[in-house]
Amino acid sequence: METTNNTHPGKFVIAFYLVFTVIAFSSIEIIVNPVRNDIAPFLMNFWRFLVGTIILLPVLLWTSRARIRQLQREDVRDLAVLGCLNILLSMGAHALCIKYARASTAAVLISANPLATNFFAWLILKERMTMRRVFALLLGLSGIIVLTYKADATVDQPFGVAAGVFAMAGFGLYTVLSKRLVHRHGGLMVMVLSCLPALAIYVPLLHFAGVGLWPPAHTWPNILGAGILGTGLGYLAFMKALTFLSAGRCSYLFFFKPPVAMFLAWLLLGEQISVSAITGTVLIMAGILTEIKRAGQTQQSA
Repeated sequence: METTNNTHPGKFVIAFYLVFTVIAFSSIEIIVNPVRNDIAPFLMNFWRFLVGTIILLPVLLWTSRARIRQLQREDVRDLAVLGCLNILLSMGAHALCIKYARASTAAVLISANPLATNFFAWLILKERMTMRRVFALLLGLSGIIVLTYKADATVDQPFGVAAGVFAMAGFGLYTVLSKRLVHRHGGLMVMVLSCLPALAIYVPLLHFAGVGLWPPAHTWPNILGAGILGTGLGYLAFMKALTFLSAGRCSYLFFFKPPVAMFLAWLLLGEQISVSAITGTVLIMAGILTEIKRAGQTQQSA
């Protein structure tokens, strides 16, 4: 069901929000890839989310200052745990995948997170495991196997692929665990306030790991591009679209990200697209589409 709003901007504006979101989210791996060997993955991850948080924080303070004051101690604790799961573990693994695999592979794997969300919703939230749900999982799993089984080890190293699968699973778990807080406080507040404690924890970890905090000067355009476009503006556009469309319709961006990211990687990075990569991506997209339609039908019947 679409959200009604007296100031509905029209189909063209909503389409712009959705297209911009898909391009922004699909560009992260493409922007980071050229400097992946010049900056430590976790340092890139830290700065990308720091820049994105700086973009989003003023918006949160402008729109939700009163609600921030109403947060309970338990909410702050849960937000900190979620932030560590998302930024330190899931997105940290995603950064490793970008370094040790092709940009298109990293993008396709992280896009498959609705399938992991599907599994953890059954495991943790005790949602019913229907045949359609099983079919979606099997399609996605088959796609991941095809995508990685015949991968060129010189560009898609096994460690990178494994990190990508871990990132996908971690983000799916994050999505399920954040469901209660998102329902109570909204996605923007959960995103920003979970990032802040995780970024604070990141600082000593980078120091003790000997990575340092300051990236090489020539990597700043990539950091700012990934942080501003991919993390900050992309998320703002997504949240704006959510004010006019249902979450189910907006979630179709995960379906469109794999082909867009693969096309951008071919166009801008010269990555070769193999038959196995196309086949695996199509299977993953089919699994995502099946899960999105199943979730949409579940919400309509509730």
